[in-house]
Amino acid sequence: MFITRNTQKGLTLIELMIAMTLGIFVTGVIVTVFTTIVRSNVENMKMIRLNQELRGAMTFMVDEIKRTGYSANPAESAFMASFDPTTDFCILYSYDSNGNGERDLSGTEQEEFGFRLDSGSKQIRWARDTADSCNFTGESITDANMAEITALVFDVSGSINDEVVFDPAVIPAPSGVSVYDITITLTGTTDLPHSSNPIRTIIETIRVRNDAPDPTP
Repeated sequence: MFITRNTQKGLTLIELMIAMTLGIFVTGVIVTVFTTIVRSNVENMKMIRLNQELRGAMTFMVDEIKRTGYSANPAESAFMASFDPTTDFCILYSYDSNGNGERDLSGTEQEEFGFRLDSGSKQIRWARDTADSCNFTGESITDANMAEITALVFDVSGSINDEVVFDPAVIPAPSGVSVYDITITLTGTTDLPHSSNPIRTIIETIRVRNDAPDPTP
């Protein structure tokens, strides 16, 4: 068999350039798709964590606030009288956590509680010792690595007692019962540089029903 010049011919420079261009294009497409998938997975994970963080905080607040006014002593009205839902970003409440029928205001069995939005750290704080004030430090119940809390609102405008809700200690008690419908709105966000709206809001309404406080404490 004789080898001719035609069988020894290789690729021309133009053919090599076309092949290289196509290779670079395909590689770029693959890298772009891979990067998009990874980024999407990261963002989805962050949004899942944000939802879990908000839901966890909401569940804790709801479970706690539902205890408002409870006392082992039915005649003790101090727990309900100290209930203060008058500030949008803060709520103060009290209940008989140790079951002794008295509202303890000192020591490890302190029975003044509160939730508030810390505007500085953008986190929700909870305290066992509030001294009936929204200036408490407390501890954070949300994780800054998971969520930045942008809004926390306690709305009692739909309550049966809304005409005197700003001073629950003097609610007239013709029926002997105090009822509050508390709508909690919780909004948070997380760091998603490629998303224009990484915000989630959850809303829950709970009812606090207990003996009305003594109108002349």
